[in-house]
Amino acid sequence: MKSQTLKSLTNAHAWIGLIISFVLFIVFIAGSISLFRENLDTWEKVALIGEHAPHSQQVSYDTVMAKLDEQYQVDTHHIFYLYEPTERNPFIQAYFAVDLEEPHPETGEDHQDMSLLLDPVTGDVIAPANNFQFANFVYHLHYDLGIGRIGLYFVGIITLFFFVALLSGVVIHWRKLFNNFYQYRFGANKDKWLDAHNLIGTMGLPFHIMYAFTGLVFNLVIVYQISYALILYQGSQEKVLQAAGFNEPHIEEADTRMAMTGIDELYVRAMEELGDVTLRRMMIEHFGDENAVLVFMAKSNDEFSNEVDVRYTLKDQKQIYITHDNYDNNLRGGLATIASLHFGDFAGYGMRIAFFILGLATAYVIITGNLMWISKRAKQKKQSQRSLAFVTRLTSGAFIGCMIAIALGAVAAKVLPIDLEGRMTSIHTIVYTSFFICTVASLFIKQQPQFCQYSLKLSGLVFALAALANMPSYLQYGSVLSNAVLVDLFIVDLMFITIASLCWYSAQKFAKKAKQVQQDIAQVQGELSTS
Repeated sequence: MKSQTLKSLTNAHAWIGLIISFVLFIVFIAGSISLFRENLDTWEKVALIGEHAPHSQQVSYDTVMAKLDEQYQVDTHHIFYLYEPTERNPFIQAYFAVDLEEPHPETGEDHQDMSLLLDPVTGDVIAPANNFQFANFVYHLHYDLGIGRIGLYFVGIITLFFFVALLSGVVIHWRKLFNNFYQYRFGANKDKWLDAHNLIGTMGLPFHIMYAFTGLVFNLVIVYQISYALILYQGSQEKVLQAAGFNEPHIEEADTRMAMTGIDELYVRAMEELGDVTLRRMMIEHFGDENAVLVFMAKSNDEFSNEVDVRYTLKDQKQIYITHDNYDNNLRGGLATIASLHFGDFAGYGMRIAFFILGLATAYVIITGNLMWISKRAKQKKQSQRSLAFVTRLTSGAFIGCMIAIALGAVAAKVLPIDLEGRMTSIHTIVYTSFFICTVASLFIKQQPQFCQYSLKLSGLVFALAALANMPSYLQYGSVLSNAVLVDLFIVDLMFITIASLCWYSAQKFAKKAKQVQQDIAQVQGELSTS
């Protein structure tokens, strides 16, 4: 490759990495934590689980449905979701919409979304499920930055540029890829950053490519759908869905009210007909209507990413659809496989731990990329010192601000009262506000090594505090909690302690750098005073 071409490609790689680095860092940090989303969900709910530990394992969906139908005017036009209780989460979770007598004064909506945790025996409401969504919030940070559909597409575009940066990085280092594979120079900081960047980037390349590709599929799937619909199917969405294997029968509403009964019996029948599966959720189309359809959605335990479902009409308990051969369609089977690859949920905790380590390592690759860009630009005579200082301070503030914000969110999720009105809104405010404050404050601080040192120590302390705040749960509820819940608590606490240790170790590195900077300044001042 010509030297000029290589130079241009290197510059493009550096600039692309710099531009996408801030969002990509958030995506990988939040994504690494989200690998243990189910564990984190239990960790947040442990006080509720301890206070309402079930005394009976007899679950009655019919009783729950009857109580909900009695207490709420459930909107039949919206899907009704139901999640079964498990050993780690002993509540039935219900998500549905209720009709409003008058449109909402602000949004104009004629319905209100409901999310409840219910006693699996009596159907009594334990708490609003939306009060315990920190794990889901971190997951949303991973794929849409917590700002909805716009964020989803924005992260998709960032992922596309990440894919380009990966390919350009491979081309740049191809000739020295194997000769310098294990090289790590202990001399200048730049060499160590470069070696770490290249080494981790190369070792994690299959992981990075997999995440870039699967992220593109999830975040920009709407682009593929639109193009397919317009070009191949003349704008017909129905034909697109049919070709993609979404061929389940659809029954229209009858506009006749009917009690939702027979679910307990159909649950047993569905588990027998689906075989060795793990139930993901239940869904009722047209809740309360005579033509209501009950859907059991599950994942096979004996095949890789094999998702299955079975459907019954509640009126006569007739089976109207059952999945065969992985959704009866290669595309849907492929999407399910991609999802399992992305979430690392196909090989137990060993795979998730490996993905967690690789995710944190990728965040380090992003940081070293920025540090190398800053170091290189600092040596250029024509480089604007003001713009360089801005990038340097933004790098410190945004990266460390992300860590502090998530850590504070975890502490808030643990210490805020479980019955606090607007609990999740408060957690959202804490996370976004702390991130904003840290990022903006960094822009006005000249002593960046000291700022990084103290703010990283603060991040480590807050992550450790999140783990320590969970200690009373072991003492207060340890005797009534199941082994599965205790394992979840231990995993999350260990994860937070690990991140806290990494933050503290990084702070120590910056402390040495700050000390060296002070020594250099003192030396220069001494030379000036004697001259």
